[in-house]
Amino acid sequence: MNRFFSYPAKAILIALTAFAVNGCSDSDDNGGTPVQEEGKYSAVLCVGAWPNTAYYIADVPSLTSGTISIKGNGAEMTGKVYAQDIIQKDGFYYHANFGSGRFGKYHVEKGALVIDKEVPFTFLNWSSYVWVDDQTLVIFGDAEGEGRYAIVKVADMSLTTGKLDLKAKPTGFTGYNVGFAEYRDGKLFVGYGYSFSDWSVKPLPVNPDFNVAVLSYPSMKTESTITDTRTTTPGGPIVYAPASFKDENGDIYFISDPVAGYDYKSASVVYRIKNGATTLDPTYFFDFSAKTDNGMGAAMWYIGNGKAIVRTRIKGESIDADHSFSVIDVKTGTFIKKLDLPADKGERMVNAVVVEDGKAYIAVNAADKDYIWEYDTASEKLTKGAEFVDGIDYILRLEKTK
Repeated sequence: MNRFFSYPAKAILIALTAFAVNGCSDSDDNGGTPVQEEGKYSAVLCVGAWPNTAYYIADVPSLTSGTISIKGNGAEMTGKVYAQDIIQKDGFYYHANFGSGRFGKYHVEKGALVIDKEVPFTFLNWSSYVWVDDQTLVIFGDAEGEGRYAIVKVADMSLTTGKLDLKAKPTGFTGYNVGFAEYRDGKLFVGYGYSFSDWSVKPLPVNPDFNVAVLSYPSMKTESTITDTRTTTPGGPIVYAPASFKDENGDIYFISDPVAGYDYKSASVVYRIKNGATTLDPTYFFDFSAKTDNGMGAAMWYIGNGKAIVRTRIKGESIDADHSFSVIDVKTGTFIKKLDLPADKGERMVNAVVVEDGKAYIAVNAADKDYIWEYDTASEKLTKGAEFVDGIDYILRLEKTK
C-alpha cells in the first residue's frame, strides 16, 4: 500500500476534477428501485497515486470468501462523483460536489454509475449528514464562514436550505467544522468545531472546546448548545466515516478527535447523551486515549450488545498515520482489546466496517495483501474473508446495499 493523499490535497483534487452539470438525469426512473448488482455489498476503491487516481464502486458478492476486483466489476466514479465522500442507502449513492456545484443521486447498473438525478447545489460544502426517515436526508456543512444545512427529499431531490444558529467563532477562526450528527425524537444533535483559512499563522489556532447543537426538527432552530472543554473537535467529517451512533436504548455516543483539529494535547474521548436528555451524561467520561497509548479515535461503529469498534490512529501529529481496530464497551466505558489485525495503512477517512448478524466485517488496508476480516462479537474470533486483488491501492468504503 502507498500512502494516500492528505485532506488539503483532496480539496485540490475536487477543483481539478470538477466539471459543469450537463444534465439532470441519466435514468428514466429517478425515485424507484435501482437494478441490483450480484452481491448485497459494495466497496469504494482507489487505484493509482496522487494526482493520477481513479475511483470505482465494486460489487462485493461475499464478505467472507473469494476475491474482489475492479476487472469487469468496477463502476468508475471519477468525473461523476468525487472520491469517497459519498453516502449510500438502499442501493442509492448520494454526493454533494461543492467544487462543481451539483448534488446528485446515483446507482450502479450493469457495471456503470448511473445518474438518477443531479441538481445545482453550491449552498454548503458538506461534511455531515443524518437520515431522519427513509426518504429524508439532512446534510450539514460550511460556506462563507457560516454553518449551514439542507433538508433533502431524496425521492425527487428537492431541497430546503438554511443557516445554523451556532456559537460565534473564536478569534482566529473563519468558519465551522461540522462533525457527527444524530437524530432522536424530533431533535438533531450536531457536533461542531471551528475552521481557519490562514495557514501561515504559527502555531495554528486550536479549538478551545467542542460543541453539540441541539436542534428541533424540522424547524432547525437551536434549542440549546452542549459545550465541554475537556477535549476538542468532535469526530468527523462523517461523510467519510462515522463517529457516533444511537444504541438500542436510544442513548447517543460520540467520540472526539482533537488531532484532526490540530490539537496535539487533548485526549480522544467518548461521550454519552442519555435517551430523553439534551445534555452530556455527567456520570460518563471515557478517556479513550488513556487506554491506547495516546491513540485517537478516527471512526466508531456500533456492533451491538453495548460494544463498539474504534478505528484507532496511533499517537502523533499526523491524521494519516497507521491505524488499528479497538473493541470497547461503551455502556461501561471500558477498553476491551485491540484486535489482532495487520496494521491498517489506509488514510484517515475510511468507512471500514459493516455490521450484520452479530458479526463485524472489517476492511483492512494492509502493507501487502488486503482482506475483509470477520469478527464474531460473541466468540471474539477473527477470520480472514474476501481478498482485494488486481492492483487496488486503497479500500475507501465498505457498504451493505441491500
